[in-house]
Amino acid sequence: MKKLFTILIITASVILNSTETAGSAGSFLRYGLDARSESLGRAVTADTGSSYAIFFNPAAASHITEKQVLCGMKILSMDRNFVYLSYVHPMGRNATVSGGILYTGTGDIEGRDKYGDQFDTYSYNENMFYLNFGLRPKEFMSIGVSAKLLWARLPEFDFENETVSSLTFAYDIGAIFVMPSYQDLSLGLTARNMKGKNSWDSSKVWTDGSSSDDYYPASYSIGASWSPEFNRDFRIYADLNSIDFKDNGYGFGVEWIKRFETNDSSVALRGGTISGWLSFGFGYEFRIADYKMIVDYSYTHEDISVWDPHTVSWRFYF
Repeated sequence: MKKLFTILIITASVILNSTETAGSAGSFLRYGLDARSESLGRAVTADTGSSYAIFFNPAAASHITEKQVLCGMKILSMDRNFVYLSYVHPMGRNATVSGGILYTGTGDIEGRDKYGDQFDTYSYNENMFYLNFGLRPKEFMSIGVSAKLLWARLPEFDFENETVSSLTFAYDIGAIFVMPSYQDLSLGLTARNMKGKNSWDSSKVWTDGSSSDDYYPASYSIGASWSPEFNRDFRIYADLNSIDFKDNGYGFGVEWIKRFETNDSSVALRGGTISGWLSFGFGYEFRIADYKMIVDYSYTHEDISVWDPHTVSWRFYF
């Protein structure tokens, strides 16, 4: 039974963590988030125009001026699920709070006996609940912090459907600077998933159980966002990032927005790269009964699974 338990853990880990940092825990927090940032190469550390940027830099919250509900999902291969929901609430005086949940998991993990016969199916999931606060003490500077509650649950592995789970904390910190002499240029710094880990303790299930910790590598990013003065319809994003200063990467994205004054709507086209993986997407802003909504879509070419991921996001303003 312990051997089967080990096989299930390895199988779930491989399926969920199929990225270049697959050997480290917490990869679901390094797998991007929404369609807009995905199509921009996840290069939104210095972005001040989208609530989704809070996931990448908690300081971005202070630039949000409208109440919003954000939700979306990734369409992934190998029975993987990736969905999220969050709420953003400006408080006035350049301060904003937000909170949300991110869920990832996979189902239909096959349990087989030593003869290869399937006797059950299992599931595995990881969850992140966060609370964010962003503040802009100066017009050119914003800071922010996000506290995260991390919950991971391994597949059931005995006849009484018992399992082992982990409940831990982590945090993000970040800052964004809008250049005083160049209001169309902003720079961002962030450190994410600090102190994150999974803590496993099987002593409550087995008499000879043990405990262990799988630490999340910290992610560090520096980025820039620029809207050229000669054409405000364009915006360019660039990022350099590092995971524990060992696994380095980059992101780059370009966004073009066409606004239609007649019906108060807009269309956005985006393209970028995530450390060499190409991505592109679009967004459509419209109104229903005086409520603004934005729908975003992205496609990312990864070369690591049966099919590449598609991401769909919705933003509701009220």
